[in-house]
Amino acid sequence: MQIRITNAKEFECLLDALASEIVDAQIYFKLHIDLMAAIPDYKEVFNESNTFWLLTMHALLDAALSRLCRIYDQNSKSLNLRNLLDTIQGNLNLVDVQNFRERLKGNPFVESLSQTARKPSSDTLNQDIQYVSDANPLVKKLVKWRNNIFAHRHAKDVVAQKNFADCYPLSKNDVSELLKRGESILNRYSSLFRASSYSTQIVGHDDYLYVLKTVKAKIGRHREEIASERARLQQVHSTQ
Repeated sequence: MQIRITNAKEFECLLDALASEIVDAQIYFKLHIDLMAAIPDYKEVFNESNTFWLLTMHALLDAALSRLCRIYDQNSKSLNLRNLLDTIQGNLNLVDVQNFRERLKGNPFVESLSQTARKPSSDTLNQDIQYVSDANPLVKKLVKWRNNIFAHRHAKDVVAQKNFADCYPLSKNDVSELLKRGESILNRYSSLFRASSYSTQIVGHDDYLYVLKTVKAKIGRHREEIASERARLQQVHSTQ
């Protein structure tokens, strides 16, 4: 459903707000995946505080999925990819050359940037709309998760002890695909609108490695201290 806007500034607000959802979802999901991948090399660290790490990884995945549900929501009144693309389709003047030059008149490269086609092809725009709609089986499945897990839970399913995830499995590969495609679509139209794109790599993403390495080193030192004390006690006993 097309969102009613009156100017490019209002569209930019929509673009930025949806971008925040997509970027944050990618950041949370990547950190979840990286923590999971670190388990083999830091088993003792995770075992020392298993509850904390388990809750952290579940919370990161939950944060990513809740945002993903909003990104691909099909509600006609919400801000989502489908409605954003419908809005672009109904306001193609937003990305025409004349308006592009006016928005970027302070950019020293505006003339060279204006030489690139600014409007999306109708085929590309229609393909993107098709992908983000519930005509896409993957999006349709995500919407079911949104309606049955994240927005609310059906009491009948709870009473019947029905495992929704068994009926509609959503793999991490599915999540990754939706996130990557959402990011690609977002940046396609951000580039056309203002010649810029969003990065999903946050500064300090690998801070978790510092924590894991620090705790692992402390565990190592503690074990060395225990071994040293045992050796000292054995030495004392052997001389008595």
